[in-house]
Amino acid sequence: MVGTAGADLSGGANHVVIAQNTTDGATVVHAGTQVVPTASDTVTSANIAAAVNAGCTGCHSTAVAVQILIVHGSPSYFAPGNVAGAANGGCESCGAFAFARQHWIQVADNTQLSGAAHAQVAVLRQEIADAAASILPSDATTDLCVQTKDCPTRDELLNAKLLALSDELIQVVTNDLQGSVLADRVEETAPGS
Repeated sequence: MVGTAGADLSGGANHVVIAQNTTDGATVVHAGTQVVPTASDTVTSANIAAAVNAGCTGCHSTAVAVQILIVHGSPSYFAPGNVAGAANGGCESCGAFAFARQHWIQVADNTQLSGAAHAQVAVLRQEIADAAASILPSDATTDLCVQTKDCPTRDELLNAKLLALSDELIQVVTNDLQGSVLADRVEETAPGS
């Protein structure tokens, strides 16, 4: 699966999760998990997580985007993208966390996920959303580990939790499609704060 000159670059599902916060003391959390098939000859799917705090005090934002592409056949152009970005601007005691993980599985034919796999995906989608909301992003005021650097920060703890849950999701999908898999790959973007 390599790029071809002149290929149509509009193929595949895009997944964008944005958490934007401008309210003092508020926490904004958005998480999305997408498992999507694509049979396009061009695959340029993007998986993007962006968390931004601006002009606020004690505000926090978390954006989590997890995407699994089930690629049918052999596209002539294959260039998926994965990015996470987190930023704080003009704020005090604020923390932003962004996590993006994209995984693709190439299958030989029009293989579909089973009903049992869809049910497991739904459970894991909720667990990922719950995890995103369970840990406040790190900031230098309230996360002592940011200051002391002798323990895992909240961002590091959340990242580990999300990696474990997305690993489980990947395993569910891969196991369900076993026998049809031609290739398997993960793209990750480290969290930003």
